[in-house]
Amino acid sequence: MISVLIVHPDPPERVAMRAMLDASGRVRVVGLTGDRDEGLALAHRLRPTVTLLDERVLPAGTDVMHTLARWSLVIALTFATERRAITALLRAPVRGCLVYGHFEPADLVRAVYAVAEGLGWLSPVAVAAVTWALREAARAKQPETAPRPPDPAPSW
Repeated sequence: MISVLIVHPDPPERVAMRAMLDASGRVRVVGLTGDRDEGLALAHRLRPTVTLLDERVLPAGTDVMHTLARWSLVIALTFATERRAITALLRAPVRGCLVYGHFEPADLVRAVYAVAEGLGWLSPVAVAAVTWALREAARAKQPETAPRPPDPAPSW
């Protein structure tokens, strides 16, 4: 059984997430809160397998995700769709990132399963952001060289 802590600011959404996860049969929600400090205390005490963390409970400049990651595998929930915002979020020790409006409810359950099994899970928007960041990093590492001439035409 996969234990999950939900740290989310909206009570009806917390309840809906809990119902969806509990219905899966493989997940047990062990804690619900909309408060960052209570989320940290619950994660420390309960040591859930996975924590679903809505970034709206995070004040800027805190180490909440780093602290949570000491006790649980973290899946970040965000409204951010701008690639720089997503890549900044993914630099924290999260194992998954679900972007609201870009995942189906069943993806939440699949993300929890995947992360609990040691894999990662990203919404398609987050995958695009990661791809962009990897390309930018590769471009930055390439030395300036003269343009390569085109390949010769085949001789057949």
